Amino acid sequence: MPEARPAEGPRPRGVGREREKTVMWLKHKGNTRRFAAVAMAGLLALGLAACEGDDGSPGAPGSPGGGGSTGPTGPGSGAGFVDASQADVIFPTVTGVTVGQQTVVSFRLADSRGRGVVGLAPGNLRLAIAKLVPGTQGGSSYWQSYINVLRAPAPGFVGTRPEIQATTETATAARLVDSGNGSYRYTFSFDINNVTAPLAVPYEASRTHRVALQIDGPVPVDNNASYTWEPASGAITGIFSREVVDNDTCNACHDGLAFHGGRRNDTQYCVTCHNPGSVDPESTNTVNMSTMIHNIHAGRNGGVVRDGGRYFIVGYRNIVHDYSDVRFTQDLRNCQTCHEESDTDTPQASNWRTVVNAEACGSCHHSNVDFVTGRNHIAGAATDDQCGACHGPGTSFAGGAITAANAHRIPTVEAGKRFQFNLLSVASTAPGGFPVVTFSVTDPTNNNAPYNIHADAPFTQCAGGASRLFVDIGWTTAEYTNVGTGFNPGQPVQINVLNACGGNSVNNGNGTFTVTSPVAVPAGLTGSLAAALEGHPALDADGNGTIDRIAVRNAVRYAPITDTVAKERRVVVEIARCNDCHQQLSLHGNNRTDSIETCVLCHAPGATDINRRVAGSNCETVTGTLDDQTIDMKVMIHAIHAGPLANYKVCGFGNAGHDYSDVVYVGRLNNCEGCHKPGTYYPVDSTVVVGPTTSANNPAIYTDDVATSPNTAVCGTCHSTDTARAHMAANGGDYAAGKDASGRMVSSNLETCTLCHGPGREWDVRVKHNIGAFEVHNARDRN
Repeated sequence: MPEARPAEGPRPRGVGREREKTVMWLKHKGNTRRFAAVAMAGLLALGLAACEGDDGSPGAPGSPGGGGSTGPTGPGSGAGFVDASQADVIFPTVTGVTVGQQTVVSFRLADSRGRGVVGLAPGNLRLAIAKLVPGTQGGSSYWQSYINVLRAPAPGFVGTRPEIQATTETATAARLVDSGNGSYRYTFSFDINNVTAPLAVPYEASRTHRVALQIDGPVPVDNNASYTWEPASGAITGIFSREVVDNDTCNACHDGLAFHGGRRNDTQYCVTCHNPGSVDPESTNTVNMSTMIHNIHAGRNGGVVRDGGRYFIVGYRNIVHDYSDVRFTQDLRNCQTCHEESDTDTPQASNWRTVVNAEACGSCHHSNVDFVTGRNHIAGAATDDQCGACHGPGTSFAGGAITAANAHRIPTVEAGKRFQFNLLSVASTAPGGFPVVTFSVTDPTNNNAPYNIHADAPFTQCAGGASRLFVDIGWTTAEYTNVGTGFNPGQPVQINVLNACGGNSVNNGNGTFTVTSPVAVPAGLTGSLAAALEGHPALDADGNGTIDRIAVRNAVRYAPITDTVAKERRVVVEIARCNDCHQQLSLHGNNRTDSIETCVLCHAPGATDINRRVAGSNCETVTGTLDDQTIDMKVMIHAIHAGPLANYKVCGFGNAGHDYSDVVYVGRLNNCEGCHKPGTYYPVDSTVVVGPTTSANNPAIYTDDVATSPNTAVCGTCHSTDTARAHMAANGGDYAAGKDASGRMVSSNLETCTLCHGPGREWDVRVKHNIGAFEVHNARDRN
């Protein structure tokens, strides 16, 4: 099924939205470098086989061409010029391409002040050139590079024969013309009309083409300056294109994709080399962009048949990159996480559901389906041009149930749209009072009709806790110590409101329900409290006869204890930032969903997993100890994402152990604002924020707790070496603080972190974490 031509093609990269945003922050930040000093674990360490190694170009060298016009001088050029080795950052922009026997690329380099960058070393410039081949007989369109090499495999691997790989051409002094004002011309070394080896690539002027640049060297570079156009007409808009994903969607999780040494960071550049015909000769796996990326993200659930679901690539210096253990942070059926159809920069994002074929679909389904033999495929063997009959849009086969769009629907998520938790009021909250909470559950898809939680089926599936609905009440919002709740250690009051499942709430007869806390607000308590409605209805979402727990966003409401007006708990993290990676953050059996405000009620400073540390349990097996672990939110979340740096192991429901020491965070750990709202995460005010309990001893009281001071606890999750611990201890960090009866920390030490690491100080956290490098991503401007 051929792809439809869009109304408008992509703008040249470096001219549009992304560059405008980046230029803006660089002008404000001056010499701030774009790339973080801390390398991203896992994916960003990858040295993929395509584009690496040989940079030789096919064909006999020709003489330098004279085609191509000098690019515009750009804004700020009157301010002068700067040498490429002295620029704070380089902004490349391709300004034009002329094609003949000698293909000439004109481009301009500027720094953050708009000055022309001169003196680019030829060896620091690489160029790619490719054409877009339309899909035929059900296949996808694809980019095909004109520059290819035949690469032999290293010994000792599966592959035994040379394979074709697309690559780039490295500039030479004879072919690069520096105009001395920031404008350059480069002439490719081969005749684009006569590319025959090692792969024949016919030149077709009516096809969409792309040139992209890579600039190496010590100076940061803003982008890969891709330029997409149709040679026959010279058009850069209104042309056939293939924009199915862009940098914004990738970087929502990855903060800043930067492969092959960090200089390839643009999806429009990636596709010029990661073509269908490019193969890693050692593993014999394709490195075609769509197949490779799908396989990497599928991880445990994807891979190729012959390797038992194992997808791996042998990269630079023969390092094996095995992705068979990758754990995607959300349901793989969420195709639109990457293929964002609402983004006007990706007009072909809908290809995932409109252009269905064996290669694209098989990159996730290969581990259990073989379309060539028909194994585990109900229709048997199938070719690309047959896929659309059953899985294409608008098909009537099976009532349309197995179209790509419908097959990737997540029934439990769809069912969740039919439920909304509402906290309507919280009364009787003065000291000595027994809080009274009024709430409802309604159906937004049915004019907000209320459910009867005492009788309606989604709330009466009690076996195994399938249906669950609780009201939690915690105090105070200044910091949840939850002292006097009777739910220990450090837990809020927890009330079952499903009468059919052993709970106790009152039906008010108007679609609302009321529950009264069995625990009074302690005398002498001041401030405000919070109530949360959490849990899940239960039903058979996919019609397979199995009852599913349906995740529903929790509701939270605040009420005054002694405050005149209720004061909410501080908000330092936004759920939208969590869901950039997680799509829907639902934990503890789908009980706690999309509500950081609910999480912190239980994951309070005094909370540990002491009640789950049972001798002989899986908890002891996994963690290797019966000493309890803090589950304070500010420590736990940092530690989980820090993976091996924190070596965090904790025990949960059923005394089960959970080991997070192998977590690979795909963003940058130094990007605090990947999760935190700006201005909220430092310095931690230890007069307000309570340090976490690290040993609860008697869970019913605070006075025998051992705690860690708050800045030390948070920073220490990543900065966990003995040297770092000694540094923090020498500057007021306390690893053996106590707590008083109210749950507040007692320590003779005074953390002095802000003297060096506070705003404007020499080792300012925001500066040393290079937060400015992520501002485009942290703005969450993803259309």
